[in-house]
Amino acid sequence: MYIYNWNEESPFNSRFYAYSSKPKENTITSEFISGRTVSVQANTKKIMIHSFNVKFTKAELSAFWNWFNDTLGQTANAFYCPAIGDKVYRFTSIPEPQD
Repeated sequence: MYIYNWNEESPFNSRFYAYSSKPKENTITSEFISGRTVSVQANTKKIMIHSFNVKFTKAELSAFWNWFNDTLGQTANAFYCPAIGDKVYRFTSIPEPQD
């Protein structure tokens, strides 16, 4: 797995809006016939899901999809993005383009 940089290697902007961050569901719940339920943590780390919108020009949109598909390998690799924070991020699904 390679880690890429959103700003240096990408010719598109980092002006994010409608940013939200929420914890990923981290419990596995089992319900028995007797009615007893047991919940355990699936992961010991606190995994957060970040979502945001970004506005691209047509040239930036084309550059983003080239970076996402060819450089990043879609959801295969991770990237740094200082506009969000100092951690390593990864796409969990393919972004849905909007008008």
